Parts: sequence; structure tokens; C-alpha cells
Amino acid sequence: MSLPANRFVLERTQHVDALDLTVEAYSHPSGASHFHLSSDYDENVFMVAFRTVPGDSTGVAHILEHTVLCGSEKFPVRDPFFLMIRRSLNTFMNAFTTSDYTAYPFASQNRKDYRNLMEVYLDAVFFSRLDPLDFAQEGHRVEFEQADDPATPLVYKGVVFNEMKGDTSSPMSMLYHGMQEQLFPTSTYHYNSGGDPAHIPDLSYEALLDFYRTHYQPGNAVFMTFGNIPAAENQAMFEEYALSRLNVHEEDIKPIAVTPEVRYRQPVSHEFGYPVDDDDLDGKTHIVLGWLLGPNTDLEMLLKCHLLSDVLLDTSASPLRHALEKTPLARGASPLCGFEEDHFETSFVCGVEGSEPEHAEAVEQLILDVLEKVAEEGIDESRLQAVLHQLELSQREIGGDGYPYGLQLIFSCMSAAIHRGDPIGLLNIDPVIEHLKEQIREPDFIRTLVRELLLDNPHRVRVTMKPDRQLGKTLLDEERARLEALRRSLGDDQVEDIKRLAAKLKERQAQEDDLELLPQVTREDIPRQGRFVDAPAVVARSLPVVAAEAGTNGIGYHQLTSSLPPMTLEQLTLLPVYTQVVTEIGSAGRGYLETQHLQHESTGGISAFATVRALPDDASRYRGYLTLSSRTLNPRAEEMVRLVQETALSPDFDEPERLKELVTQLAMRRMNAVAGNGHQYAMSAAAAGLSPVGAINDYLAGIPGIRRLSELAKRLESGANLGTELAQLHGLLRQHDPMALAIADPGHVEPLVSLIDRTWADQVSGETPAGFAVPQDMALPAGDQAFVVTTQVNFCATAFPTVAESH
Repeated sequence: MSLPANRFVLERTQHVDALDLTVEAYSHPSGASHFHLSSDYDENVFMVAFRTVPGDSTGVAHILEHTVLCGSEKFPVRDPFFLMIRRSLNTFMNAFTTSDYTAYPFASQNRKDYRNLMEVYLDAVFFSRLDPLDFAQEGHRVEFEQADDPATPLVYKGVVFNEMKGDTSSPMSMLYHGMQEQLFPTSTYHYNSGGDPAHIPDLSYEALLDFYRTHYQPGNAVFMTFGNIPAAENQAMFEEYALSRLNVHEEDIKPIAVTPEVRYRQPVSHEFGYPVDDDDLDGKTHIVLGWLLGPNTDLEMLLKCHLLSDVLLDTSASPLRHALEKTPLARGASPLCGFEEDHFETSFVCGVEGSEPEHAEAVEQLILDVLEKVAEEGIDESRLQAVLHQLELSQREIGGDGYPYGLQLIFSCMSAAIHRGDPIGLLNIDPVIEHLKEQIREPDFIRTLVRELLLDNPHRVRVTMKPDRQLGKTLLDEERARLEALRRSLGDDQVEDIKRLAAKLKERQAQEDDLELLPQVTREDIPRQGRFVDAPAVVARSLPVVAAEAGTNGIGYHQLTSSLPPMTLEQLTLLPVYTQVVTEIGSAGRGYLETQHLQHESTGGISAFATVRALPDDASRYRGYLTLSSRTLNPRAEEMVRLVQETALSPDFDEPERLKELVTQLAMRRMNAVAGNGHQYAMSAAAAGLSPVGAINDYLAGIPGIRRLSELAKRLESGANLGTELAQLHGLLRQHDPMALAIADPGHVEPLVSLIDRTWADQVSGETPAGFAVPQDMALPAGDQAFVVTTQVNFCATAFPTVAESH
């Protein structure tokens, strides 16, 4: 059988030295574009994305993302996406709906698997069945509370409907969308692309089909690939599996784009409520300011905006964050603070949490006063250099966060591809960084940025989100009233239709799909040997060091890990507080502001975390570890190693106000994050009764840990001093000598190991204290658990015991 012709045309190619890859840009007669990131990586990544710009909050783009993955022309099975997870060697599979595009990415290290997934994905997005039953299941429908009994009340159901009910229960999600509504009064960002539960039921099946026809066509598609499979080989698959099967005419190509926002002539303000169950409403108001800035397709302006945001907000020593953390008008800076570059037009947001509605004008004036001071006095060049160091580090680093390396690179330039900008420019940052290094030497550089982007920018919004004890009940009553009105309007035939739909969905869920319709890999397709990083332990005079070479793009990584010692229950309870504050306080005789500045100047920050892990061959046995982690550009490695050591050996817990500030902010953020992470907390609680590791992790990081953190914050507000207890815990934790990790580019590993060795000379004891164990008085969960939290949906999880990791 002859393969279809490859109709892609190479438009541009450029090698990016910093990333050691070549970017190739192609066009296609259908209007599709293809960007290939050519690299010698075996883990190949594919993504097809469609510009999706909804004009309402019915969640059409989100529901469509779910529905297209429910069966296609070539693969007419109920759930090919999740079935392929079990028939694949993928290292990543998912789909995303963002505010202006919908993406379908996967990654695999196996060529046959890559081709299999490509065929399934392309058939799904270009030839989806879009069965009405799938729309009812994934989007929304009404059912009787007891499906076959019309005497019971109507209820809304649907995967996306319930997902978004959970999302909109999160105060931070409500605040974010409240800000977006005001910053973008006319463009697509005014709406919740995921869907607002109050509007999702307004979406019809016909509207879904129309959105699919207009948005999921080749002229609106962006193909992105990464790895060692050549562009031509990828394009041959695009043609074979999709493009050659589509009859696309020039008149069918309808450009879809985000329209620029209409600008305000003067600042506006908006106030709204969010539901709380607590009768105490004091200190629960959020007040934030937002500015709309320029397009996100100009790399130099993007980096300037990042630079300005970091100068103002990056650490507690930054002028705006310092003012927001210290003001008596609130308990701390808002988690929303920062620069937002994901939209076509970027924005800058700052503000406070833990305030009162009547403080809104005073908070706004506080922020404007700080900006005015920066515009008048400027920022010391050494601090600008420190911020530029952070910016260069963040732009160079491909962190992952569970994503394949290639997918991180793709996401870093996706905005330019979607908005018809220059993705290659967003990847090649070195020339722009060098230009910025010259620009920050100008005395008026930061002053001009503050005035032009913020102070003289009338498109400013102030949003005040205040707690409302009755709002949760009001929202529920409105939904019930809507359903009751619908129930009264139903005729007998419509009642039967609702019962019939519920029965059909139940019957369909019980059907067994023919899995042989789907491609798969077999044991014969799996290499008998894998390639793993060689990271031998280095025998050093001071610490044992595990070292490895990797293409880190000029960044050195360093960790210290030590075994956890036996602890009392009180000490274990303080462990998560210790790991959160130990890197945020002073060290080596310095106050926290000076220490933060040094960290900011010389590292990408220092983090601390504790982990408890089951042994690979026995889940009932475990070990605990404490880790300090940092990274920096190679020329700053010596300062990084020294600062990590000082954090490990000499943190200063004698800063009671700083400790109170940190714990209060942490408690607020953990409480506000419960609704947005409900499944995680439910799974943690379910697993707590199955193993010691599950019990410890839930005790420290689950709902019980959040409750204790809130109680601790209240005690500190009443004058309690935490410093002595944390200092005692620190002394206990440092009984175990650490071992070190060093990862850097070739040629930089050996110098990094030598630095670690010299820095730790004469600082180790050589003793081996006893290992970590669950305190005997720690009560393990018995039976099922339930927690009452402020959310519109329930999060449920069941955990089952299974075999050990090495089985």
C-alpha cells in the first residue's frame, strides 16, 4: 500500500545552542503548522493542540476534550484513552483544556508504542464519534435521584459538571476566575473555559458539535514533536492517520484567534463573596490588584515583565512582598501574586489574604505607594543582578514536575505557537538575557518599567473577595430551584426519556469492549535492557557524594539527605512545620531578610522536605529521610554549597515574629487548598489504615496535619513561642550525618563534588544513631473516615493493599 504524500513545507530551522537541539517550523496546505524539536533523546513527545476560544462559561471546550476521547471512527470502543494506558509503554498520556487551547500530548521511549498512540490520538481528535451518550456522561445530564423513580428529585450529573463543582469550591480558584472576569471584560478569558456549574447545563449537544466542527479542523491545529524521530517520519504519520483522510478546502480554513482586550480608561473595582461554613468571618477576605499588560509573543518584553515581578515580589526582602507580609491590614501576601503569561495578553497581580472588606482602599493605596517609591528611588543594581540570576535560572531549567523533558520544552513555547508568534524565539533565550544584562545597568531601567507597565497603566482592577456564611446554601437552593422548575415542566414523554437515558448509560458502562480493536505493544516489543543514569557514590574525605553528569543547561544541582532519627509524637508533629520554615529564616548569624537576599542572589532557592518510604521488598518496613535541595548556575556553585550547609547546620529559630508569620500563611494556604485537592486528601486518608507509611504521611500531610497546623497558628497568635521546640528538633535531626547529591553538565560535576567535600571537612561526626520509627503513642486510623469541608461536591476514595514494589 502506498503512503500519502508528505505535504509539509519547511519554513525555518534554527539550532538552539543552550538546549542542544534544532527547532524546525513547517506549514501545511490545510493551514496546520508543525514545530519539531529535533534532539537525540529516545523519549519522543507528541502533542496536537487546537485553538479553543469559547464565548461563554458552559465548558464547551472542556466537555469536548473529554468527549472526543470516548471513541472514534477507527477505534469505536467506549474509552480508548484509558484502555490504551494499559496497552502501552507510554511515559506520559493526558489531555488539557486551557483558557485558549486544548492539547492532547503523549510520550514514549518505544517506537512502536509511539506510532500506536499517534494513530489513536489523531483518530480521536479528527474523527471522533461524539456519541450523545458520551456527551451526557462526560458533560451534563439530569437524572432522578433514584434513576428509575420519577417521584424522587432531579439531580445534575456529569463528569465535567462534578469536576468543575469541585474546582469552583476552591477559594483560590474563585479568586482567580473573579480576577480574570474583571481584567478581561470582552475576550474569551472573561469566561471559565473549564465551565461554571451554573452555566454548564445550558450547553446543548448541537452546540458541542458546532464547536467541534469549527475548532477541530487542520487549519486550527498546531502539531508539536520532540525527540530523535525525524520530522518527516512524524509528518508521514500525520498524513497517513489524519490529514490525507480530510477533505480540506481553502474556504473551510477559518482562522480562530483571541481578540485583543478592550482597554479600561480608568481603574475599576469589584467585590463578591465566597462560601464558608465557619461563623467566624474575621480575617478571611482577599484583596488583590491586577494590571493587564502586553501580548505574550515578545520574548524580551516577557522577560522584562518577569524581571519586574521578581524584583517586587520574589522574596520577603523584595519591596512589595515585604510590605504585603508586614502590613497590619492583612495576614500575608496573596498566593495569586505574580506575573501571568499564559494568556495572549499578560497580567500582573498582587494583593493580600486574611484581611477585611473595609481595608480594600487602604491595601490598594499601600501597593501604589510601594510602586511609586520604586519608581522614584529605583532598585540597587546588585539586587537587579540577583533577580536576573533567578530569571536566567528559571528560563534555563526544564524542571519536569512529572512531565517529560520534551513536553516541558513544548509547553515553554506553546503560547507563541498558539497565538501565531515565534516559538523558536521563546526557546532561544540567551541573546535576550545578554541584552537584559546590559539594560539593567541603566539607572532608569526599573523605574521606567514600573511607571509604564503599572503606575501609568489605567487598565487596573481591584477585586475584593469576602467570606459569606449563607452563600453555599444560596447556591444549593438556586440549583434545587432550577431543577424543581425543570421537573414541573416535564411531560410524561420527557420523564420517560430521562429514565431511558439513565438506563442506557448504565447498560453501556456494563458492556465489554473488544480490546482487539486497539493497537498494543507486546513483550517482544520491550527491550531486554534499559538505559539508566550512572550515578556512582564518590568516596570523599567528608561526606559520601552521589554524582552524575547530565545535560543540565548550565545548572548545578545539590542535595543533602540524612536519615530521620527516632522521634516522639510531639517532635514528629512539628516535622512538617520545620521543613517549611527552616529555609525561610535566618542562618549563620544573619537575619532572615539578609539570608533570603543571599539565597536569591546565588541560588534558585533552598527547599526542605521529609519523606517516609516503604522498603522495595516489604511495605511494612520503612525509612525516613530529611532533604535540603538547591540549584544554581554553574558559576555560583560555591555560594550555593555554602548556603545549603549553613541552612543545614545553623538556622536561627530565635525570630518569633517571623515564625508566626510563616506558620499563619502556611495554615491559611493549606486550608484554602483543601477543596482544590480533595481527591488527594481522600486517597491519603483511605491509605492511612493500610500501612505505617500511609499512616505517617496522612498524619503529617493529610487533613489531620492541616487541623493541627491551624491550631498551631492560633496558639502563635496568642503569644506562644515556637522557636525553642524547633531548635530542639533541629538538634535531633542533625544527629545523622548527611550524604550529598551532585548533578551538573559534563566538566562541572567534579568541581562541584570538590566544593562539597571542602565545605563539609571537619563537620561530620561519623556516628550512626538509631533509625526512624513510628512513635508508639501515634494512633493509627481504624476503619472508614470522613471529614466535613467547605465544598460543593464529595471526594471519595477507597484504598486496597497490594504487593511490594519489587514483587
